Amino acid sequence: MSGTGGGGMASERHWQGRAAVFTLGCRLNQADSALMAAGLERHGFTLVSWGEPCELAVINSCTVTAAAARKTRQTARAFRRQQPGAYLVLAGCDANVSADSWVADGTVDLVVPNPAKTRLFEYLPDELIPGTPEVVAVGPGDWGSFREEGAGAFVERTRANLKIQEGCEFFCSYCIVPYARGPARSRAWDDWLREARELTAQGYHEVVLTGVNIATYQDEGRDLADLLEALLALPGDFRIRLGSTEPGPILRRVVEVMAANPRVCRFLHLPLQYGEDTILRAMNRRYTLAEYAAFAEEAACSLPGLCLGTDIITGFPGETEATFATCCETVRQLPINHLHVFTYSPRQGTPAATFPNQVPGDLAQQRADILTAIGQEKAGAFARSQVGQVVQIITEEQNANGNWEGWSDHYLRVELVGADPGENALVPVRLTEWVAARQVRAVLAEENP
Repeated sequence: MSGTGGGGMASERHWQGRAAVFTLGCRLNQADSALMAAGLERHGFTLVSWGEPCELAVINSCTVTAAAARKTRQTARAFRRQQPGAYLVLAGCDANVSADSWVADGTVDLVVPNPAKTRLFEYLPDELIPGTPEVVAVGPGDWGSFREEGAGAFVERTRANLKIQEGCEFFCSYCIVPYARGPARSRAWDDWLREARELTAQGYHEVVLTGVNIATYQDEGRDLADLLEALLALPGDFRIRLGSTEPGPILRRVVEVMAANPRVCRFLHLPLQYGEDTILRAMNRRYTLAEYAAFAEEAACSLPGLCLGTDIITGFPGETEATFATCCETVRQLPINHLHVFTYSPRQGTPAATFPNQVPGDLAQQRADILTAIGQEKAGAFARSQVGQVVQIITEEQNANGNWEGWSDHYLRVELVGADPGENALVPVRLTEWVAARQVRAVLAEENP
């Protein structure tokens, strides 16, 4: 890949004009986009919403599935038709795995892979004039422990994503992420702590820890549990939510910290991916079903009110009626309260795309529908079990009835009736009525949980 001009003196360079950032994909991409947006703003750009006239446009891409990669290209081409005179940047995951095809396509002006994208302003030309596509070069030094400049600029006023980790070395057979984001690496301790201080000082009531797999965080002998304790020691009226955490031994200490500190949300997203061992082995997952179940049960017992979320993929190559039946029974038996179900989509460049016994898409979707229904039943049962409890919510938006709504710490959507605390208020409520699935109603409570 070739480098581009404009590096070196980035901190002294400023532009005038409008910039828009469009995000596809995961919460980590949202955190990256917020850092990109903040960096562009520091260097003179005025941020505008996507679709408004601008001089600079940035697409933070997703490539986790073939469909996501197609949507990325559709977004780029639609923008180019609408604003042919703007300077268009393709950043992120699809820039890592498909840089050559983006250059050949000619739709964008600059291709910025993942390790470099939050320093986008270093690679912009002085004059934002569309031209021949260039690709930012990524060197070996970009794949180690990292720092980020500034603090993320988030459209939401209530929660901020704090990026603490990048990359993955697990190489699940269906997953393109290790190729798109590189090896696992952690953010320098003092640097994430600096951004956390800035974000909480800005009044965010929820800090969401994000990464590809935050359970692998390590910096100078300190791990995710140590990070949680340091974050809890910061002043401010805020709570902490964990992003997705792969199963592993560190999570036992993490659950201990959660149980001892109600400011850590009682929500743990622990991807299972499938509830049967032969498919788990084919997926190259790093645990057995028994190991996953033991930890899930232990966590649920250690932390009353815990909402355990997970992911399941249906239609993986080799799935049979027997493996699917086992998977359904696993989901019914485990203390899972929040279920995301996906149908397997072959991703070129991953081993699973070449596996035999591929499952027809319509059958994979039928199985996904069955599991989704089981998940809805379990979500409803969990929500009903919480009626009568006092929890905290952050008020985010008013519904058609004029009532404020927000999420509880254990991930229930709560409608607050009979009170008007305003936006971005962290308030105690008593859950009074189950509505549907994860939706409940509540009234203001006098005491805090």
